[in-house]
Amino acid sequence: MNFIDIGWQLYLILFSMTVVLPAAIGLILYRLNQSWLKPLLWSVLSCTAVFLWTAWWLNDNSIHIRDNSMLLQAGFYRATVTDLSLPQSAIDVMPQEELGLYTPDVAVNGINLPEYQVGWYLLANRKLAFVMLIGDPSEITVVSTPSMTAVVGGNIHQRALVAAQ
Repeated sequence: MNFIDIGWQLYLILFSMTVVLPAAIGLILYRLNQSWLKPLLWSVLSCTAVFLWTAWWLNDNSIHIRDNSMLLQAGFYRATVTDLSLPQSAIDVMPQEELGLYTPDVAVNGINLPEYQVGWYLLANRKLAFVMLIGDPSEITVVSTPSMTAVVGGNIHQRALVAAQ
């Protein structure tokens, strides 16, 4: 079930880093030595292809809920939450302002950009969790099992009902 949209700010940052910055450097090199024209044109084409591939790759965000597990995918980060049916497991939906101890604090292995926080983070309670906050969701779903914690933007219960219809 794909339902998570990325804000335009992330695309602007990505475009600036992969196309505009290399083109500006190439333009400076061209001004210094005009024999750089052909490599400059090829590099701009290559950088544009890299931008398009990376934008597609970052937009590949999904949540798949199966029998007793949930697969979370955000770009190249993936995590599987298992044992959802255990009594110790909990799925809580709360407003973003009330995250408290579940607020992502330090990115251990993740991407921390405006409106795009994905990967492995230390939470405010110093627990390692998989975080998938894309966009500016008003509600956050916290999935906690004995083996893992996941913080996901949006209400998973509502999205599962929409996907089932």
